Amino acid sequence: MRILHVGSGFRPWRRGGLVAYAEDLMHEQAARGWSVGYLFAGRQYPLARGPRLREWDRDGIAMLEIVNSPLYDHGRQPELEMAEPRLERLLVRVLEERRPEVVHVQELAGLPFSALEVIRRHAAAAVVTLQDYFPVCSTFKLIDADGQVCMRRDIGADCAATTAAEARDPGLLIAATIEYELHKRLLRRIEDDRGREPFRRMSTRLGALEARRRARGTAPSPAAAFQRRRERNLELLNGTECVIAMSHRVAEIYEHLGLDPARLRTVHLTLAHIERLTPRRMPAPAPGRPLTFATLAGFESEPKGALVLIEAMRLLEDRARAGQFRLRVFGHVDPRFRDMAAGMPGVEIGRHFGASALDSILDDVDVGLMPSIWEEAYGYAGVEFLAKGIPVIANAIGGMPDYTRDGETGWLNRSLSAEELAQIIAGILDEPEQVVRLNEHLIASRDTIVKPMAKHADEMEAVYREAMTASA
Repeated sequence: MRILHVGSGFRPWRRGGLVAYAEDLMHEQAARGWSVGYLFAGRQYPLARGPRLREWDRDGIAMLEIVNSPLYDHGRQPELEMAEPRLERLLVRVLEERRPEVVHVQELAGLPFSALEVIRRHAAAAVVTLQDYFPVCSTFKLIDADGQVCMRRDIGADCAATTAAEARDPGLLIAATIEYELHKRLLRRIEDDRGREPFRRMSTRLGALEARRRARGTAPSPAAAFQRRRERNLELLNGTECVIAMSHRVAEIYEHLGLDPARLRTVHLTLAHIERLTPRRMPAPAPGRPLTFATLAGFESEPKGALVLIEAMRLLEDRARAGQFRLRVFGHVDPRFRDMAAGMPGVEIGRHFGASALDSILDDVDVGLMPSIWEEAYGYAGVEFLAKGIPVIANAIGGMPDYTRDGETGWLNRSLSAEELAQIIAGILDEPEQVVRLNEHLIASRDTIVKPMAKHADEMEAVYREAMTASA
């Protein structure tokens, strides 16, 4: 089968579950002997002309990188995100050269949504996976200017205000490119993280300067452009053969906002490393042994639940000080939350980690925490905990209830509040035997919780064939 995936970035230049999923699926398909190509918005070099196509090969996958896409500040360029002729011409060139039977669109950050129209004109079946809310929300997370979940349809003015107030650096991709190139040539030889910091600061400054240069003379986009972006993107999604939501809540939200349910189906995605995690069998509770709670990204941002976690730890300060439990924080940590948690009893800030280190990191964790307050599309971290045999406390929002079931795989925080989270943790400390019971259940039912990538690739092949039939 000839497949063209369309997305944004590649590892390790970009991190996160979305690009990891796309690459893991492509590697499985290439291993099956399929012809697999990946067209993606890639690196952003200062002062370089673009866009242009750079072609290279990785493990049997044709990597088709669009260098210096004009769409470098994702979400803040609504007019270009609807249509960009130069990028459309590059897509036409790739479609004509590769003649894919199916185009699997992973995401369109850095590419115009008009790509869906171009694919349809070239008679290729289109499958789109929804792994966030970027098609209908310029800030990806459906959070409005007041910090609340946004389910309204009239969104233009709020989108303009939210994107203007967003703290994200418009030169982020440029800075990431500079740092990536420095790492290839220099930084990987510097073992001390502090030695790399001056280069990171330099990359950030250069990225900001280049972003200002590119934006010179460009006025902020009007509210009407953001509104039209939402409406046009829904029109384009409704013209594809199949749209896959990665959780039931994602499907529900997109249907509420106007996506045709006849084109929509829910398929839980997975990552290749999850099936390789070794389940941990919990020891029986013992006097004096503190329970270990952990989060894999909870201190990354407010939407990820950092303030909820910090407030819950304040409420449980006496029990943490008494040595009854500890909270281990892994993954990216925003310095603001690191400072807020400094000196708090029981809080241990860990380190960045890769997928290969996850198994050992989780070896002493008893309970996983998923405190996101946004409509988390799924939350792979929760499935990683469960694959390890670790029950999860998750907020009852987004896709997390798809795998977090009270008394079976964990506990749901239905109010999303720090107070309820603290109550759930206190209940676990009072009755630690329930952690062992859930751990036993998770290990016994692991085959129903953990989806191997090969099985998921079979699912996607069936979707592709249905899409091909529908487009014929």
